[in-house]
Amino acid sequence: MLGLCILTAACSDLGGPLPPTAPSGANQVTGAQMQAIGGPNIEVTFTKWVDPSFPLFRGVALFRGDDVPNEFAATVLDRTAFDNGNIVDLRAEYRVIAADGARSFTVVIEGKQNNQTRHAVLNGTVTDSTGGWLTGARVHVAFDVIEPCPQYSKPRCFTGILRVLAGSAD
Repeated sequence: MLGLCILTAACSDLGGPLPPTAPSGANQVTGAQMQAIGGPNIEVTFTKWVDPSFPLFRGVALFRGDDVPNEFAATVLDRTAFDNGNIVDLRAEYRVIAADGARSFTVVIEGKQNNQTRHAVLNGTVTDSTGGWLTGARVHVAFDVIEPCPQYSKPRCFTGILRVLAGSAD
């Protein structure tokens, strides 16, 4: 069940979100991943939970330095568990729907979730953004599985950081 409930979200009536926190492994980005040509990376913290319509997830997102909650949505596009049951290959689409409408973007990411450590690392690309401001940029995502999740009255949620790597857009 844990592996099945990994990467997804649908947006609607988030009901009083509280700010998400960063996962334990979120700061373990390598120097090569952090190289930026045109300014700082864009960082968005998120917390997501399984929507009743799996493979959808929904949640809340905050841009670094901002205190205005935004909607977060995701859809699992592909999920393949390794024979050992500990590692799951994931491919997903994440959407940050900005409250101001001007900073919304969509990414497609893929990577692995370790069900034993309860941590996932995924990389991908911004496929769409309001006004095209980020389209083509590289993305790095890290998240942890949290059980229980009293902050959102859920049995399980996933808390992480999505980094859009500056200067990497086409």
